[in-house]
Amino acid sequence: MNQAARVMGRLASRFNGLALWRLEQRVWGLRMRAVTFDRTLYLALHRAGLMGASERVALGHLVRPGMTVLDVGANLGLYSLFLASGAGPSGRVIAFEPDPDLFALLRENCAANSAANVEAHNLALGASPGRMVLSRLTLNSGDNHLGESRDSTFRRPVEVEVAALDILMEGLRPDLIKVDVQGWELKVLKGMESLLRRVEAVGIYLEVCPKWLRRAGDGPAQLFDYLRSLGFRIYSCGTWAPMDRSAFLAMAGRLRGQGHVDVFVSRSQPRAPQRDAG
Repeated sequence: MNQAARVMGRLASRFNGLALWRLEQRVWGLRMRAVTFDRTLYLALHRAGLMGASERVALGHLVRPGMTVLDVGANLGLYSLFLASGAGPSGRVIAFEPDPDLFALLRENCAANSAANVEAHNLALGASPGRMVLSRLTLNSGDNHLGESRDSTFRRPVEVEVAALDILMEGLRPDLIKVDVQGWELKVLKGMESLLRRVEAVGIYLEVCPKWLRRAGDGPAQLFDYLRSLGFRIYSCGTWAPMDRSAFLAMAGRLRGQGHVDVFVSRSQPRAPQRDAG
């Protein structure tokens, strides 16, 4: 990295960490706190309905009282808390976040909302246990990813623990799994293969970005084929229509750059949304 790039990286980090970003916002009825510019903006966009609107509708449709839900890639906890509200006091959310700074915010936001049904773990999930570098993006920690980054100007690496869920929580039987890990999705699923084979009715809410999958050494075809080998089908969120292999790959092929889409994975047709009587 040259001198100019180092200076730019330091300036971005200082700007992102200014004390004026340390404030609390009400988002989706939840008390949410951020301490950096990028996460303050993230919360503001969710509050304004400019980000997360479709995810909120889809997850609100999928989660039900009494469910056990996994949130893999929990960030500062907005979706963990939303899911915890839907699961209710008889349900629980198990959240995983490897970034130590975001994990501290996750814990703080859970405490601020008295979310006793959220269990938080400061680690990443993957195909096998070990230690890896988490590449953290200074001005968008929503794009943190495991593995070294080619462009380190605005990246802050930190070594984190990686666990395979089958080893970490043997015998766990979740109802719903949300996975948003910037391309590491297939590896996360492979680390819970025993669970996926054992729990027939489990559903998976999955982010798919071809560019990020390839960054992790995988791709849309490998993801689709792996899920089909376990007996799952992939459904479009919103329409809840099933996609065959050609439709899924065509959808993935239309995504450019960091374009991504959320899908639902299940062995059975998802329930249709209830229509208002009026």
